[in-house]
Amino acid sequence: MDNVSWDTLPDHAIIAIMSYLSLEDRARAGRTCTAWQRCYRCPQFWHTTTFNFQQPHDGRCLQWLDQYAKHMRTVRILLNQREAENRANACKALYVLSHVEGRQLMKLCIEFTGDNPLFYNGKEFVDALKALFDRQTDSVSRQMKHVHLSGLAVSYDNTVFDLLSENNPQLQSLDISNNVRICKVPPDCVERLADRCRSLTHLALFHCSLTDQVLEALARVDRAPLDYLSIACRWEQAYIGELSSEAWTHLTTRCPNLRVRLTFTDTCPLHKIAVIMKPEIPVVELRFEIASGIFNDEVNLAASFYSKTLEKVVLHTQCCAELGDSLINLVTRCQRLTSLLVYCVLEKPVVDKILALCPDMKERGTYVLKWEPDPEVN
Repeated sequence: MDNVSWDTLPDHAIIAIMSYLSLEDRARAGRTCTAWQRCYRCPQFWHTTTFNFQQPHDGRCLQWLDQYAKHMRTVRILLNQREAENRANACKALYVLSHVEGRQLMKLCIEFTGDNPLFYNGKEFVDALKALFDRQTDSVSRQMKHVHLSGLAVSYDNTVFDLLSENNPQLQSLDISNNVRICKVPPDCVERLADRCRSLTHLALFHCSLTDQVLEALARVDRAPLDYLSIACRWEQAYIGELSSEAWTHLTTRCPNLRVRLTFTDTCPLHKIAVIMKPEIPVVELRFEIASGIFNDEVNLAASFYSKTLEKVVLHTQCCAELGDSLINLVTRCQRLTSLLVYCVLEKPVVDKILALCPDMKERGTYVLKWEPDPEVN
C-alpha cells in the first residue's frame, strides 16, 4: 500500500474522478502530472461535457472547445441568460460544435437558469440551433440521437425541427415542451418529424402540436413503437380540437408499452380538462398545475380512467371540500400509484387515511401531504 499514489491510479479511475470537475478545474488537474495530463487528453474524457455559463468569465472554458469538441458525445449547456455575454458564449459553443469535422455529438441539453431579459425572444439561439441541426453529417460523423430543449425558454419555430429531422433521422428522443408563452411548432412539423425519424421513442411537446394525423404517423408499422409521450396542455386548448379516441386506440395498439405524462397548466381552460382526459390514454403521470383550483371531478375521473396505469400524481392547486374524498378514492382504485404530491392543505384524517392505504409510498417517502399551512416567510 505504501507504493500507491494518485499518479498510479488506473486511467479509467482518474477519468471518472475528474469528470466531476468544472472545465477549468479539469484543466488545472490535467497539469498536475504526466498521468493526469494523459487522461485529460484522452478522447473518452471528453465524451460527456458540461458548459456552465453563469458569469462572463465562464467563457474562458471555450478555449478548450476547438481542440476537444470532436470527442464530445453528450453536451449539456447551462447558462444564466440575463447576461448578454453568457448568451454569446453559449451560442459560440453551439457554432463550434456545428462545424466540427467527424463530429461525435449524439446528445444535447440546453437549460436556462435565470430569467429572460425584457422583450427577449432568443433569436440567436434559434439561429445557432439551425446551424447545428443543418449540418449534413459525413460518413465519419454521428447523427444526433437525443435533443432536450425543455429548459431553453425561447420561441423556436418549425424550421429548427425540420432541419433536425431532415439531417438526423436516427433521432431517438426529443423534448421541446419549454417555458414559453407561444408554441410555434405546428402539427405538420411534428408529423414530418415522426415520418423522418422512425427510431423516435421518447417525445415531449405541447398538446397544440398534436393532431389525429400526428398520432397516426407515430403509430405507423414501419417505425419504432413509441415508449414515452409527455403532453402539456395550456391556453391553446381553447382554440384547437380534441384528439379522437380512435386515434389514441390505434396508437396504443401499435405501441403497447406506451407511457404518457399528461400535464394541465394554470392557463388551460378548466372545461377542457375532462375532454382531454380520455380513457384510451395510458397515463402513468398526471399533473394538475392549476393554482385557481380544480374540481374533484377531475381527480375522480383520473381514478376511473387510469386505475391500471397511473403511477404518479402531482397537484398544485387550491383545496376544496370534496378533494380529500376524491384523493382517497384515487389511491384506493389506482393500485400502481407510487407517488402522490399534493401542494395544498388537507384535513389530517384524510392524510392519515391515504398513508394507511399506501404503506409502501409512506415507507419510501414519495409523497407530499400536509394538514397545516406552511409558515409565512417574513
